[in-house]
Amino acid sequence: MPIHTQNYRHWEGTLNSRNHTRWWIITKAELKLLAQRKIVRLIVAIPPVIYIIVHAILIYIFNQVPDTLLWFEVDAEFFQQFLFRNPSTGPPSSFLIALIAIFGGSGLIATDLKNNALSLYLSKPISWIDYLIGKFAVIGILIGCLTLVPGLLLFLEHALLTDTTFLKENYWVPLSIVVYSVLITLSASLLMLLFSSLTSNPRYAMIGFCAVWFGSPVIYEVLKAITRSSRTAIVSIWANYDILGSVLFNASHKHVVHWSLALLVLIVLIALCLFVLHRRIRAVEIVK
Repeated sequence: MPIHTQNYRHWEGTLNSRNHTRWWIITKAELKLLAQRKIVRLIVAIPPVIYIIVHAILIYIFNQVPDTLLWFEVDAEFFQQFLFRNPSTGPPSSFLIALIAIFGGSGLIATDLKNNALSLYLSKPISWIDYLIGKFAVIGILIGCLTLVPGLLLFLEHALLTDTTFLKENYWVPLSIVVYSVLITLSASLLMLLFSSLTSNPRYAMIGFCAVWFGSPVIYEVLKAITRSSRTAIVSIWANYDILGSVLFNASHKHVVHWSLALLVLIVLIALCLFVLHRRIRAVEIVK
């Protein structure tokens, strides 16, 4: 007698593949692994939290203690400087973003290459796009918790503490915060993943990212001293952020480069990172 007639029944249900959320499995697993590392919790969590709390206190003092002599004004430029500030102009949020990218993303792809786990990922019912989005979301969520989310909350805090005049004059600032945060998150996250995909050693990925992140502003300063012109600002990631941020938040900057050129540089950088990541991940998929 056939087995299925005794105790086996064919499953007649429908499988919900949920293709649009397959990447979240990778993201959730990586975030759990990062949370288990004590050094990551200390470096990635504590400094950004202190940075955010300090700015929240400054906004409170500005609104509730008006007689205090302060060196800043809570305007649109204040939120630009919160999202990304060069070390020469105040507390270096650029260093915090670098810390998050380095300790949160240097081993995302490099470790998989070292342990031959990338082919295991791609042997499952996920595509290289799912894999890339899952890895990108890890750094994106961490950087977003430093830029996008607190930026909007700080704006809400100031809008609630001040009069309605500020909100009427700066109603467009939340949209600028979103766009600026997305630009920073996209470029910084993909740049870190780029170097992580080029090696199986996370330390080399850290070195490569730091060379570009901290080296490009140095190269710009050298070229600026040689040419005595700030037109070479396009070689610096920080300068491009500064130019675009000044346009988005209606502030001033010291560079003579047009904002469209700075945007083009970041778009090319993002496209280059996506191209290399596609080639590196697809190479493993094809070999498999």
